[in-house]
Amino acid sequence: MQNSVTRKGAALLLDLIEADGVDCVFASPIAVMAPIWEELAGRSNSLRLRYFRCRHELLAVSAAQGYYQVTGRPQVAFLPTNLGVQNGSMALRTAFQDHVPMVAISIDSLTWGEDPNSDPGPEWPSLLSHAAGPARSGATVVKWAKEARTPSDLANEWRRALYVAQAVPRGPTLLEIPFDLLLAEAHPIQPPPLPPAKVVAPQEEVAAIARLLSQAKNPLITTEYAGRTREQQAALVGLAERLGAPVYEFMMPTFRNIPRDHPLYGLGPIEAEVGEADVILVAGSNAPWHPPLQDLRPGAAVIHLAEDPLRPRAPYWGYATTHTLAGDVGSNLLALAEAIAQPSDAPARTRRWQARFAEQRAAMERESEEASAAAEGRVAAADLFKALNKALPDEAVAVDEIVSQVPLYLHHLFDGKAIQQVRGWQGALGTSLGMALGVKAALPAKTVVCILGDGAWHYNPVPAALGFSQEYGLPLLIVVCNNGQYNSQTWNILRYYPEGAAVGGGTFVGNVIDPMPDYYKAADGYGGAGERVSNRAGLDEAIQRGLASQAAGHSYILDVLVEP
Repeated sequence: MQNSVTRKGAALLLDLIEADGVDCVFASPIAVMAPIWEELAGRSNSLRLRYFRCRHELLAVSAAQGYYQVTGRPQVAFLPTNLGVQNGSMALRTAFQDHVPMVAISIDSLTWGEDPNSDPGPEWPSLLSHAAGPARSGATVVKWAKEARTPSDLANEWRRALYVAQAVPRGPTLLEIPFDLLLAEAHPIQPPPLPPAKVVAPQEEVAAIARLLSQAKNPLITTEYAGRTREQQAALVGLAERLGAPVYEFMMPTFRNIPRDHPLYGLGPIEAEVGEADVILVAGSNAPWHPPLQDLRPGAAVIHLAEDPLRPRAPYWGYATTHTLAGDVGSNLLALAEAIAQPSDAPARTRRWQARFAEQRAAMERESEEASAAAEGRVAAADLFKALNKALPDEAVAVDEIVSQVPLYLHHLFDGKAIQQVRGWQGALGTSLGMALGVKAALPAKTVVCILGDGAWHYNPVPAALGFSQEYGLPLLIVVCNNGQYNSQTWNILRYYPEGAAVGGGTFVGNVIDPMPDYYKAADGYGGAGERVSNRAGLDEAIQRGLASQAAGHSYILDVLVEP
């Protein structure tokens, strides 16, 4: 480390990032990063921090999010100023929705070339600068945003940005740093690291909720993101087994919250069951059912266990709520699981749910077999996920960005295997490839498969992602669920205009992807390969070729014509 008196701002910033335990910087480059690049070049032999050049803003933020989802360690994303932040704002909003801590840093200018010693370039006053500045440009999609203005600010606001990101409720923060401060001498005082303490519910509140659940006659559990770690998954399973209560997942869960072949894993729509439950535990969910205004049992207790119950920055909250457990989801979930006493009638409830779900699984298998038999010139989605389940190693990681095939994906891909799931999107499409690369950067020895729809493909920065994969030797198996359309965009036409012109004439204006691109060819220019599969017969061998390519260090695109 350089002497603190003579260090430049860029050196101090890297010192702080490394001292705070950050593993990676995912940077969407811009010329005013020159002080950072020079400092990195000078530290090449002693650098612990991993620096990744990302060729798109979405890629940088999404990769940082994917890295956190499988490690629990927040990372840094560098973004260009103003429009660069706005270009990455969709991914920042995804991280915000998923409670993912990270620090996004955007470099701006204080003088725009008036000071020849900190001139960012002629493009700044004419093209790049915006009156709002990066912090204000991105403030609506992050937890906290701030501009550093002085050398002391540079150090203190970095520490504040990282602390705020990790403090409950977790979320991304955005720090605007002027180019001038990176070139100037750093402040001589380096503030110490400040890890946030966990915020958990008081023991008496946990005990009261545990008693409420233990006394329930028909309890029910639902979750979206409470099972990020193995410990949290075990806590959910323990709660379900002690109570004899099913665990339903949100229709598009963030993680594999509990084993999906567990006898108490909830099949079928939760909306059919919530009206009968007397106590409902919503364990980490942005939207536990739909529509929000369900007819619940009179006097039913609805407990929301979340970092920030009632989601204060969400535009809507119409879900019944009678109790809350606020704070760190994992800690509160583990405490609740330990406090639950098993009711005497729990085994009977378990047998009842087990019998119901066994019937539903059998019905789903019959439907999958019928779909497989009817598929012509396409692969039934159930067959695709069964084949992937058979071929993928037990500890593989699946990053998904699909819509139409989600129920079949959840049911078949994870059957009997501990394949890890990370949802690769949150509302808006375009982030799964970046998240998958972040996962691969964190877990390079593991097989990482990115499963995305052909609609989602067009929202992702595909060339940037494939270039990143090639440059850093982080190969993915990319499976495109290609149904030749934006299938979800027909749903409201069918719902509201079942006898309208679109249905009658077979003209669905919003769902067209025509002509069909050869998605699998995209990898050729980046050292990878791919192929299209249009029938079940060639699927297993194609998957094996894809896995072999990934093992050899090259991304592989499996373009599968699927139904639906």
